[in-house]
Amino acid sequence: MKADGAVAQAQQPKRVGRLDGVRALCALGVAAVHTSFAAGVMGAYTAEPGNEVLATLLAGLRPLALGPFFVLSGMLLYRPFARWTLTGSRRPRLGPFMAKRLARLWPAYVLLAVVCVFLLNWNAVDGPWYVLRPILMLQVYDYTWIAGMDPAWTVPAEMQYYLALPVMAALMHWLARRVDDPVKKARRMMIPPAVITVASAVWTWWIHRPEMGIYPEEYWWPFAVGGAFALGMVMAVIHVLAEIKPHDRPALYRVAARRPLLLCGAAVALYAVNCTQPFGRPGYGDYEGVGLAVTQYFLLLAFSYLVVMPLSIPEATSRVIDAVVANPVARYLGRISYGIYLWHFAVMYFWFETGSVFGTEPALMQQLRGTISFPELMTAVLVGSIFAATVSHYLLERPIVNAVGRWARRKEAAAATTAPPAAPSREEHVLTR
Repeated sequence: MKADGAVAQAQQPKRVGRLDGVRALCALGVAAVHTSFAAGVMGAYTAEPGNEVLATLLAGLRPLALGPFFVLSGMLLYRPFARWTLTGSRRPRLGPFMAKRLARLWPAYVLLAVVCVFLLNWNAVDGPWYVLRPILMLQVYDYTWIAGMDPAWTVPAEMQYYLALPVMAALMHWLARRVDDPVKKARRMMIPPAVITVASAVWTWWIHRPEMGIYPEEYWWPFAVGGAFALGMVMAVIHVLAEIKPHDRPALYRVAARRPLLLCGAAVALYAVNCTQPFGRPGYGDYEGVGLAVTQYFLLLAFSYLVVMPLSIPEATSRVIDAVVANPVARYLGRISYGIYLWHFAVMYFWFETGSVFGTEPALMQQLRGTISFPELMTAVLVGSIFAATVSHYLLERPIVNAVGRWARRKEAAAATTAPPAAPSREEHVLTR
């Protein structure tokens, strides 16, 4: 079994171009939604949409465009831990794992925090804690609005799931430890993700009750996105099962491999459903009521699965899909998509010339709505965020990621030469006899 898994793993490229393309589309979708709100295209509360058709199409991306980010993280990061449980291979080393995750997420985020605090919000600085709070990713708990970092609340959520992943992996491994059959192991491993998904749905219902008000402080906590991360972990289990049982792959894997365009078409259909904003108002960016929030929670999970699953299977080929997400432009934007997501809101503040560096207090986006056309602002956001993301990626993020990656490989190689070989499990004896 280990040999089959190792071969399948070796055949996987370091970066999957189609997944980079999905990241690009999602980042651009989030930027377009926020830009349309600031430009007055999307309606909000008593303000009617400036363009009903465009507002309806863009409102349909809320919050679907966020889902694939968390699903991809859960799937790609948990997969080595899933191999550990399902194949008996060596457990991923936690030191290199956390170092690589920190290197990937923190430097670009800190750069954004420093720029926003000192250039846009300098007049609001009332002590060291104001500066340290966002750098330590704690502003979502001791909630403080920092202009330019408006969408960055998801980064602390992502980091906290990185911290929780080894704990969840250990629990899933413990639940499956007394079973030899990989399918039965997988079923037991599904229990924690299922619990997280249900708990996250309950949390979504709770924070959107009318008595909680609009955007309560708890809204920014990481629990609401737990279902998407858990779904990614489930998909990782499916992928590993497909690696170790290539002639008896899970049905969910086989369908996605054979009909990738069908699944992506179904994702488009779910997007169309979300454009109608069930239990809400099409074309508006209001804070969601309970009905819309819970509906969108499950739509996000289904949409993310239908998008990510077929694109993460190497043999699931489609010329149409590749033309959309695997072209050179999409792949490049995907590589810098994290920076695009981080910087697009800050670019809007600089374009509006509001903030301490301009001698004013940063204005809320509600105050700036409709003062600029959508094409002008969207162009500025695209150019500015792509430029900032490119500079950040090549001058800051990639050198740090590469350096930490080299260190992690040395640590892993040293551990592999000193550690005794793992004892084969009973299932391996059966498969290799």
